Amino acid sequence: MDNTTTGSRVWGTCKWLLAMVGVFGAYMLIQVMTIGLGSVVVGVAAALSTGDYESFVESPAFSNMVLGLSVVAQLVIIAVFLPMWRRMRPGSFVVRREAVVPSDVSFAKSLALLLVIGVSAQFFVGGILGIVELLFPEAMAEYSELMEDSSVGVFAVISALSIAVLAPINEEIACRGVMFEYAMRAMSPGWNAADGARYRAVPARAFWIANTLQALAFGVLHMNLIQGSYAFVLGVLEGWVFWRTGKLRYPIILHFALNISSYLVEPLAPMVNALPALLVLVTFGALLVGGIAMFERTWHVSDALSEVAVAEDDEGDGALVDDDAILGDVLPTDDAAARASADSTGPGKGGGPL
Repeated sequence: MDNTTTGSRVWGTCKWLLAMVGVFGAYMLIQVMTIGLGSVVVGVAAALSTGDYESFVESPAFSNMVLGLSVVAQLVIIAVFLPMWRRMRPGSFVVRREAVVPSDVSFAKSLALLLVIGVSAQFFVGGILGIVELLFPEAMAEYSELMEDSSVGVFAVISALSIAVLAPINEEIACRGVMFEYAMRAMSPGWNAADGARYRAVPARAFWIANTLQALAFGVLHMNLIQGSYAFVLGVLEGWVFWRTGKLRYPIILHFALNISSYLVEPLAPMVNALPALLVLVTFGALLVGGIAMFERTWHVSDALSEVAVAEDDEGDGALVDDDAILGDVLPTDDAAARASADSTGPGKGGGPL
C-alpha cells in the first residue's frame, strides 16, 4: 500500500539516512565528551597538582580512570538510546517481523546456537588476524597494543563488566535497534507516523541494504581499521539474527558470546597454537558456518515482508503492537545480565571484543 510520489520517496530516504547519521554522531559525541574531555580534565588537574603530566598519563591510575569514564559513557548511551528505542519500536519494522517469525522456537536451543556461533567466530577471527599479522605486522602491533587490557583487581572486574555486558547491550540498542530502524525507513521511504511499518511491503534487498548500512556504522564506531573491519562483518551477522528473530535480546546474546569468549583466547592459546594454523581456521570456520546454518533452519522465514492490507481492529486503530512487550524485547525480565552499553578495549590476542 504505497501511494508515495518519487519526490517524497527521495526525501523520505534522505531524511531517514540523515537521522541514522545523527544517531551515529550522537553516539560518538557522548564518547568523546565523556572519555576524551574527561581524560583531558583529569590529566590537567593531575599535572597541576604533581607537575608531571607525562608520568601520570602513562600510569595505571590514568588507565583505570579512562576505564571508569568509558563505563560512564556506556551508561549515558544506554540512558539516551534505550528510551528512544522504546518510543520507536511500536511503529518499527521489527514489530512486523514478530508477526511472521516462528513462535515455537526453543529459547534454550537459540541460546546454545548463538553461544557456538559467538565463540567460534571469536577464534575464527583470531585465526584470520594471525594471517593479517604475517602480512601487516606493524598494523597488528598497533592493534594488539590497543586491545591490551592491564586492569587488575576490582578494575579487572569493571573491565569485564564493560566488555561482556555493557558493550553488547549499548551497541545493540544503538546499532541494531535505532540505527537499523532508521536505515529500514530509508529503504521504505513511505513510512509514516500514523501507520508506522504495519502495512508496508519490504523486499529482502531492502533489508540487506539497511543491514549493511547499520553494520558499516557499527564498524566505524570502533575507530580502528582492523577491529572495524571484522566488526562490520559481525555487525551484518548480528543484524541478520535480529531480523530473523524479531527480538533484540538475541543479537545481544550473540554479542555477549563474542566478547566474553575473548577472555578464552589467551588461556587456550598454548593448546590452539600447538595445532596447525590451517586446521584451527578450518575447524572454527566449520563450527561458525554450521552454527549459522542451524540457526537459519531454526528461524527459517523469508527476509522479505509482504504488504498487509489495512484493516481496522476492534478499537478502530489498526494496532498490531503489544506495547507491554517493548522493554521485554531488550531486557527480558528473567535475564538479570541485561544492563547496558558501549565499546571498550579488550583482553585477548584473538578477535577481541566488539
